[in-house]
Amino acid sequence: MTTQLEPIASEATHPTATRAVARRLRDIAAARAEEALAELPVIARRLRTLILVLSIGIPVFLVALVAILWHLAS
Repeated sequence: MTTQLEPIASEATHPTATRAVARRLRDIAAARAEEALAELPVIARRLRTLILVLSIGIPVFLVALVAILWHLAS
């Protein structure tokens, strides 16, 4: 989802002008921020899945470990 930002006609004649550079940097920062925000739902789903797996897997592992140790102790 990359976007190509095209220079404005006035920026083409004076590419090193401070305002043109500042505007270009703001445009790039805004595009990167939008890309980062677009990734948040994906990250949230992955985090939710990880928490679910850990909340089920760790207690099952501990119960199995206790059962094995109990069996070995008796």
